[in-house]
Amino acid sequence: MQKKEFLLNHLIKQYVKCHEPIGSESLKSCLQGKISSATIRNYFKILGQEGVIVQTHISSGRVPTRAALRNYWREVLQPTRLEPVIDTTRLHSLCDEFGLTCALRVATPQKLLRVLEVEAGENGAIVLVFERDCVAIPFVASMARFCQELVGVGINDIQRIAQDVCANSLAQALKALQSVEKTRFFGLGFLGEMFANAPQSALEMISGDLFIKLDSCVYFPDSSDYLIIAHSAWVQGQEAKMLCIGRLDQDYESFYEALESQAS
Repeated sequence: MQKKEFLLNHLIKQYVKCHEPIGSESLKSCLQGKISSATIRNYFKILGQEGVIVQTHISSGRVPTRAALRNYWREVLQPTRLEPVIDTTRLHSLCDEFGLTCALRVATPQKLLRVLEVEAGENGAIVLVFERDCVAIPFVASMARFCQELVGVGINDIQRIAQDVCANSLAQALKALQSVEKTRFFGLGFLGEMFANAPQSALEMISGDLFIKLDSCVYFPDSSDYLIIAHSAWVQGQEAKMLCIGRLDQDYESFYEALESQAS
């Protein structure tokens, strides 16, 4: 890692902990004097010219830009490796402590076992039989052939495929089926801010759409100052899906470290 990137990463690490502009002396102290203040100031100038840090006024320290924070979290957070064991009694307090909202949905994967075609004139139907549930949609020959090709596929994957190909009747039927799954929310104090500043993402989380839309990724809603982390988790021995939502400048590294420590 180049010294410039090294300094930027440490500036961001310190900034998300204190939410105050970071000066050269402060960063030098954080690095235990390994790099001089003069060298840090020179790199601050370069990083400022590149548009990744800004100075709020002439005598202040620096703060990372939205683009810098987004790039940092893209590199640091690795959702495919996140599978925390959740203590739900502690998750409420951790969300409040770090200013985040989390949603948990216990995974109940079902595969499509077979597709029944019921032709009865205008009242014909396609019945999709899953491992524990079934849904019916109006009969259309092309849709019936499409569904037959999905036998053996999991319900979440079928939901995504249906949305991708605009098979709206199938997508809506599966959404209604999955809406009965219980979603638990933690850190609801932050949710009000989310509705005020990123209402679409907040609504998609409440409706459960984000659980279908996102799969092990870091997602940045449009041009907002928020991010959403989607990953697997474990709740009382059951596999679950977890969404973590907050501002770009929140300390996600410490949040996930606290999650890991409370489970050990």
